[in-house]
Amino acid sequence: MTNEAIAQTVADIRRDVRLPVDALRRGPVPLDRFFKSLDFGIIHTALPKLSLSVVVKHLIAERWVADPESLGDLAVSAEHLDGFLFWSAEVGLAFVNADDILVRRRFTAAHELGHAVLHRDRMGRYRADSTIDVTGESVDQIEREANRFAVELLMPEEVIHARASELKVSYGACPRMVLAHRLASELLVSREAMRYRLKGLGVGHD
Repeated sequence: MTNEAIAQTVADIRRDVRLPVDALRRGPVPLDRFFKSLDFGIIHTALPKLSLSVVVKHLIAERWVADPESLGDLAVSAEHLDGFLFWSAEVGLAFVNADDILVRRRFTAAHELGHAVLHRDRMGRYRADSTIDVTGESVDQIEREANRFAVELLMPEEVIHARASELKVSYGACPRMVLAHRLASELLVSREAMRYRLKGLGVGHD
């Protein structure tokens, strides 16, 4: 799937949930609104020390599965996970690591939402993400696409251009590091992810 197609998918979802990009609005993208407003059900949960073992225990304890043996296809492991997406009937469960910092949790949640929207028919019953690279340079195409979805959702291009223009008007220049710092704080994403986004858009100068 091309970056343009993913951007259009995000734009369509924004329209459907009535949250179009407003460059004048300050603050982070209200991610929870997207989880709650999609046509299909998807629940976002943060679990400490996220791993397959922790996820399986949670699914059993919360009765998301009637028979624990139905989880036999999961290779239960205590290995760390950044994120995990599981389908129980028509409901999607997106898990993030509660021990991660807020900006990391938000990117992971958006990444898992991307899997739910883009890859539901291709991913099978679950998708385990041991490491999510916020720069989107994974060798796995599905991972790259989920990352791109997260980038488009959390760091809208219109907002970035608007803040860059403000910086140029105020100071006559738009240093990329300064803009990345400001936008990362406003949109609650990591500076690393924002620098990658700015570089990709060709916004700001070194």
